[in-house]
Amino acid sequence: TKETPSGLNKTPSDNGKATRELPKSSASDNTYFLDGLGSTLQQNRKRQSRMDKSNWQLAGGPERKHSVLMQLQFNKVRFQHEIYPDQAPQASREVLLIHEFEIRDRLSSSQINKFLYQYSSETSPRQSHANMLVIKAVHLRSDTQRNIQETCLKVSLLPLRLNIDQDSLQFLFTFFNQLSGLSITSEEDLGSALGTIHSTPVMGVTTSNIGSESTETATSSSEVPGNHFQHTPRSSPLFIRNFIFSPEVPIRIDYEGKRVDLTHGPLAGLLMGLAQLNCLQIRLKRLSYKHGLLGLDRLISYALTEWVNDIKKTQFPSLIGGVGPMHALVQLFQGIRDLFWLPIEQYQKDGRIVRGLQRGANSFTTSTAIAALELTARIVQAIQSIAEAAFDMVSPGPSVRRSHGSRCKKQHCYSHPSDIREGVANAYTLVKEGLGETAETLVRVASAEAEQKGAVGAVGGVLRQLPPTVVAPIILATAATSNLIGGVRSQLAPDSRREATLKWKASPKS
Repeated sequence: TKETPSGLNKTPSDNGKATRELPKSSASDNTYFLDGLGSTLQQNRKRQSRMDKSNWQLAGGPERKHSVLMQLQFNKVRFQHEIYPDQAPQASREVLLIHEFEIRDRLSSSQINKFLYQYSSETSPRQSHANMLVIKAVHLRSDTQRNIQETCLKVSLLPLRLNIDQDSLQFLFTFFNQLSGLSITSEEDLGSALGTIHSTPVMGVTTSNIGSESTETATSSSEVPGNHFQHTPRSSPLFIRNFIFSPEVPIRIDYEGKRVDLTHGPLAGLLMGLAQLNCLQIRLKRLSYKHGLLGLDRLISYALTEWVNDIKKTQFPSLIGGVGPMHALVQLFQGIRDLFWLPIEQYQKDGRIVRGLQRGANSFTTSTAIAALELTARIVQAIQSIAEAAFDMVSPGPSVRRSHGSRCKKQHCYSHPSDIREGVANAYTLVKEGLGETAETLVRVASAEAEQKGAVGAVGGVLRQLPPTVVAPIILATAATSNLIGGVRSQLAPDSRREATLKWKASPKS
């Protein structure tokens, strides 16, 4: 903004101060300055109104909860629609390209960062110029006289990674159930509205005289006063002549159950609360259907039926391998298998038995070490959960297992180290801060009791604080051990560190 001349902001002088005269200026200068000031103020008002509008859009309505939401993000979305001449066998063509899409978990009760994203690893690196989702549709003129079209549809999808939290899953179920209820309600309202509109009679009947021959006068709907609505029949569902889903899509799934909730049924509540999935991998097989499907709902039903049947028949071992600690056991047996099979495979390939022995020993060492670390980490987590439950039993105040607790925040802050050095540093920091907090709590309780009851109260306060003081080091030791194990695992398998960065929310270190 332009600076205001001193003369405009000048106030009458007081306390004996001398006044200065306004600088003489021409009328054209004053006009130019006032016009510039008015345009600047107008621009500021427009900018402020745009900011207020954007803030209102981000804030949403009065009942919107910003701590309970999930975000769907798209990157580089392109759509192309082509229309062909009437003489061509093709009527039109649509192409939808989405370079990348993600679903981000923004629930405050969940520690998951990315719910869904593109999966990549060292064995299957990410292609920088590949589109994550490609949908191509070509509409053919099967009957030019009746203007009937048929569609050939092709869908391609890149590998996916799913990190599912129980709260996020229940949120999605509730959201889509409410959304489907709203859609059904809107359809019923639309049907009732259409019924109200068509209540006006289309045929009018008039009688000239009683006892004489009656004459019927047929009037069209356009001649009825006040009836300007013309009913158009609903468009027929899309007929898909050919559907191709290619290539097959691997999907890796992690799921964390937290509690047993029987509101969705006893079986579903038990499965959702007790299930723990770790690197469960399924494949959506390639589909090619050329017999025709009427409507997108039948197409989706066909694809889901084919994928579910294929998973049940051919992918059951991989499903078992992702339940609980089975993934670590599968890695262990895979390492033992590679120790004996890779030398044989290398010898059959080029006769280099020594190279095969090196490959087998390397695979066996890495797989066994990672499997042992994963099993140890699960045992340590179980001990930590038991210790936290015992701490909640013997100590007053909020639960230590709540996500909003300071102790849990610090533990999550120092989790997922990138290497052994960071794991050791995080473990040392956790133990140091935890012991400092325990000692500070003990001194604070003793001082507060001493002020009220003297030495006897101080001794009583210390004795009452002994149970949580004894349990707290166990929690700290398990958290420090988890950091050490995480550092070693990240050092051996760099993919685990990258996946942990994408999976978990980053908490600021305090």
